[in-house]
Amino acid sequence: MRYFLMLLALAVGCLLPIQASINAKLGLFLKAPIMAAMVNFVVGAFVLLLVILGTRTPNNLLLAVKEAPIYACIGGLLGCTYVGSIIFLIPRLGGALSFGLVVCGQLVFSLILDHFGMFGVPVQPINWGRITGVFLILVGVLVIQKF
Repeated sequence: MRYFLMLLALAVGCLLPIQASINAKLGLFLKAPIMAAMVNFVVGAFVLLLVILGTRTPNNLLLAVKEAPIYACIGGLLGCTYVGSIIFLIPRLGGALSFGLVVCGQLVFSLILDHFGMFGVPVQPINWGRITGVFLILVGVLVIQKF
């Protein structure tokens, strides 16, 4: 099961550069990266609404949101920041460098999240092997930037 989940994560990761490239193209077409980000979220919200209706997901949303920790509700804000930023960055840095830097940033902060168990993430202490893995990603980003 773990290997299936790892392959799923890899496959989903492959979708992000596609999404970013399409959104960047829309941002250039609209001459407004923020509008392209809004289109991205409107379409995504519509698709999620269809999935919710199609799967008859329980609609006790307001009760559940009231019980959630406050930080659990800022994911949309972080998503908007990410999508808007990547729409801006792709035409200026290219896909490989943009995503190399994004992945490097994700891994650095993921090590911190894991080490301290932030936001309910299972604790996995930082060790030299993990630090080396992130360092190798950074070296890869520097090589991409050079060429």
